[in-house]
Amino acid sequence: MKKLMIATAFLLPFSAMSMTLDKNRLYMGGSYSNIDIQSDGVSVDLSTLSVVGGFRVNRFVALEGRFGQGQSKGNLAGAVVEVDRFVGLNLVGTYPLGDDNFRLYGSLGYNDIELTGSVPGSSISGSVDSVNYGLGISYVVGPLEYRIGYENFYDKDNVKADGYTITVNYTF
Repeated sequence: MKKLMIATAFLLPFSAMSMTLDKNRLYMGGSYSNIDIQSDGVSVDLSTLSVVGGFRVNRFVALEGRFGQGQSKGNLAGAVVEVDRFVGLNLVGTYPLGDDNFRLYGSLGYNDIELTGSVPGSSISGSVDSVNYGLGISYVVGPLEYRIGYENFYDKDNVKADGYTITVNYTF
């Protein structure tokens, strides 16, 4: 009897979690990010396009990855700056607002951004990584999810990179 009670206590959380799982847990999509990079009072706006892929652990939590490239160049103190590569891994939490179509979401994760800066006759590339976080709202209609939100991509060493992201995902 004691073993049965211990086994029941151990399995109960897993059975409750399985009841909250969505049937369709995999999703894929794309995102556009406008990133404002500020350093020592100087700023530059850059943009990226990314492929997004995710797995919903349950209806409130997902694990999401992004891989993207820069789509624009900017001028920072006389140098042309661009994003070469953008990679991110995030934990995304969602909370339904009223009906299940509108949702509040928050993300916390890790980014690695590779940048190139060039002046006539010379260029330099480097990679920066940082914890990132974001907050926004999404709208779900059928298998499509539309998101818009604020993200902080990088914030250390007197450099801050933040902006907005627009994402469209398709759930399989």
